[in-house]
Amino acid sequence: MIGNISYIISQYPDFHETFIAREIDSLLRNKVNINIYSLKTPPEEIQNLYMKHKHIVRYSPFLFDKELIKDNLIMFFGRPCRYMAASAALVKLYWNNPLELLKAFAVFPKTVSYARKIETKSEVFHAHWATIPAAMAVVVKTLTKIPFTVTAHAWDVYLSRPEQLREKISCANGVVTCTSYNMEYLRSVCREEDRCKIIRNYHGLDFSWIDEIRSNGKSDPGFHLVAVGRLVEQKGFVYLIKAVGILGARGIKTRLIIIGDGPLREELEREAAGIGEYAAVIFAGRVPHKETIATMKASDALVAPSVISANGDRDGIPNVVLEAMACGIPVVGTNVSGIPEVVIDGKTGFLVDSGDPEELADALEKIHRDPDSGKHMGREGRGFVEEHFDVGKNVEEFIEILNGFHNRNFRRENVNASI
Repeated sequence: MIGNISYIISQYPDFHETFIAREIDSLLRNKVNINIYSLKTPPEEIQNLYMKHKHIVRYSPFLFDKELIKDNLIMFFGRPCRYMAASAALVKLYWNNPLELLKAFAVFPKTVSYARKIETKSEVFHAHWATIPAAMAVVVKTLTKIPFTVTAHAWDVYLSRPEQLREKISCANGVVTCTSYNMEYLRSVCREEDRCKIIRNYHGLDFSWIDEIRSNGKSDPGFHLVAVGRLVEQKGFVYLIKAVGILGARGIKTRLIIIGDGPLREELEREAAGIGEYAAVIFAGRVPHKETIATMKASDALVAPSVISANGDRDGIPNVVLEAMACGIPVVGTNVSGIPEVVIDGKTGFLVDSGDPEELADALEKIHRDPDSGKHMGREGRGFVEEHFDVGKNVEEFIEILNGFHNRNFRRENVNASI
């Protein structure tokens, strides 16, 4: 049984990555000792998001730190062949991607420093995200010979070059990913002998925490919708705003709250300005997690209008979809990536084609016209996530997966059963 795990993460904590915090909470409850090595140091207010984790998170200055220089000198002169092999591994990964190679070497010195700590504190270590953290896991393994595993999520999978993913999967003892859709894609790009390394393990929710949060309440009797996410292309919010305008044109007084911020805010605000007097779009910006849940509870539906962006980026299973289902409200989502794994059309919500405002409006109108059906789908959704997305159960499975990866006696069929 693994008792000590070191995590290597791009940045911890992060406002958008509450699922990692829940995973760590549950591991700690399972008496697993955790040490977190963050490649970036977030601002103080972000560091304080999870005060109870602060004592297990390690940060390192970018350059010119005495301890960092000392650790690199010790590794370079004590293990010169391994040090050079670790550098060569990064070149092999990113030789045809100069920007990523530069990013990797920018955090190489602190990763070498972290490797010395990991070597004394952990039996295994785990990287979150298949991008630079996974590359740094290759560095640590090369320096210390400690095996590693990786969790691959969404953008890190689809914005990475297949040859880079293939090499990282080959170096890892195992790869965990949070959707069946991702699992099949990763198995399609890796070497045949590595396919068995890739296992699905869903994220989990803390239902007791969600249940404690009270609804914000409705400010008016209209049709209330909520959408949550960064204001970027793959979230598809422009199609949702158009759909809200269509609902307004049909005489349905609709109020949409979009929670989140991002580079497309001005463009989306311009789109929202012309949708007519029967529809309103409120851009709430970034709000605390509890307030987001309270807003969901006061809404008639959550909408996840995800699309595949021009550069191939896409969602996995958006955690806000799971949270909305835990709040007992129906979800209207698109048939993109892992969303169909949880939005069961006509049961937990409605599934529509991506990039189609008319179809999106039609699905939302069904919920408006038949609120009892919407409530029934909300109850079905709650039961579904309770069965498949309980953080305690899924982290126990995660521990079993890691044990299996490192003991080489893992029975894949136990965790790959379809839901």
